[in-house]
Amino acid sequence: MTPGTLVLLGAPLPGGLADELRTQGLHVVVPQPTDDPATGARYIAGSSLAIAAAAPEAPLVLVGHGCAGPLLPSLAGAQKAAHRLVGGYVFLDADLPAHGGDWPDAPCAFLATSPDDVRLKAARARAWETAHTAPENLSETLSKLIAQL
Repeated sequence: MTPGTLVLLGAPLPGGLADELRTQGLHVVVPQPTDDPATGARYIAGSSLAIAAAAPEAPLVLVGHGCAGPLLPSLAGAQKAAHRLVGGYVFLDADLPAHGGDWPDAPCAFLATSPDDVRLKAARARAWETAHTAPENLSETLSKLIAQL
C-alpha cells in the first residue's frame, strides 16, 4: 500500500528515522505527547491532537515503537472517530496488543531490529507480515514492509 501519512509513535524513536522516511517522499507525522504511553488515554488524546494538527492525508499507517505498540488499536479508534482512514499498522520492536473486538481492522506487520525478537514469532502466528533488519537499514526495510500491507 501507499500511505498518505505515516504516523510514528513511541519514544525514543530510532535516530533519524522520520527524516530518512521524508527523504523517500513520505509524509511523516511524529506526535510528541507530553504523557508517557503508560498513561494510555492521555497519550492517545495528545497524539490524536497532534495528528489532527498535522492535517494528515489518508490512509494513515500507524507505526508504534516500544511500549506504544499496544496503544495502536485505541489510537486507530480515535482516528476513525475523526473520520480518518487507517490503512495499516506496523509494530517496530513493539509489544503487541491483545486481539479483541473489531481489531485488527487493517493489515498489520512487525519489524524487529533483532532476528531473535520473540515477538516476531507472535506476529507470524497472527499471519502478519514480518521482517527484521539492522538499525542502519531501518527506514528502507520499513518502507518495503509498508508496501506489502
